[in-house]
Amino acid sequence: VGSENPALILEHFTKLSTKWTLIGFACIGLYWAAETIIQHLLVERVHKGSRLWNSFKVVMSGYFFNSITPFASGGQPMQAFMMVKQGVPLGSSASVLLSKFIIYQLTLTIYSLVVLIVQLKFFVVKVKGIAYLSLVGFTVNFGVVVVLIMAAFMKKRAKKIGFFGVNLLHKLHVIKNTYNEKKKIIKQIDLFNSNINEMKKNKILIARIGLLTVAQLTAYFLVPYAVYRAFGLIGTEVVVIVSAAAFIVMFSSFVPIPGGSGVAEGSFFLLFQLFFPQSILPTAVLCWRIITFYMPLCLGGIVTALPNQKNRVMKIRTNAVR
Repeated sequence: VGSENPALILEHFTKLSTKWTLIGFACIGLYWAAETIIQHLLVERVHKGSRLWNSFKVVMSGYFFNSITPFASGGQPMQAFMMVKQGVPLGSSASVLLSKFIIYQLTLTIYSLVVLIVQLKFFVVKVKGIAYLSLVGFTVNFGVVVVLIMAAFMKKRAKKIGFFGVNLLHKLHVIKNTYNEKKKIIKQIDLFNSNINEMKKNKILIARIGLLTVAQLTAYFLVPYAVYRAFGLIGTEVVVIVSAAAFIVMFSSFVPIPGGSGVAEGSFFLLFQLFFPQSILPTAVLCWRIITFYMPLCLGGIVTALPNQKNRVMKIRTNAVR
């Protein structure tokens, strides 16, 4: 984007359709709303009396710290800290975040698989090398799901694999105290296992959150289509652009750069050159990143700094994981 004439980019921005630009912002708003509802449902599962604003604050703080840390590693610790400040004990906070991550990862993997089956042939013909990128992205997502399944249903084997990794890192002089690290692995796998067992008891809640996650992902993937239409472009089916957006998430989710910067933009250039004229493509990339990254980053920072609402009397569910 930086190599483009700023005056030309500004001119392109002035010609954007107001209607479709607002739809793009509405899509990212729906993405936040869906995750806020998911967060609230999961908190209510273990603690009655939390405020919807507090769930929104947790969600936005997660976006902010995910955006500024490698591998989006800062979001969940900050969300746990925020929930504790709101009156949710640390064990319950970990349970909520773990439940959300499990369902999100499973849903994203299934969504990605459907996209690969339905649209990969189209993109393989149009974009050289995309099959390899897609395979790597899907394999990483699928690998995370396999690890989750192992931790859920093969607890002893998962611990053995974790211990093997710790011993290997010790031999490579990366880890000094293997005892403490193995204790952490045991604790995390036991917590995860307890959480899975607890989730199994509420299949309706899992289904609701799964559907909300599908809606959340779809809203995010619709942003490029809104940008496409904002430039007055027509002719490409919405399902094709949604699929292209899903590919971008597959490519950039596990890149160790804050916000997937560089990879996300490069992926957009690679795929959306099929739909956007070359002359407006840099502006389209900038518009997409403003909606999906820079605006959430700024808003997330502001919301994180705002005070929590006082919860109603919090009641701990007796059967909750604490």
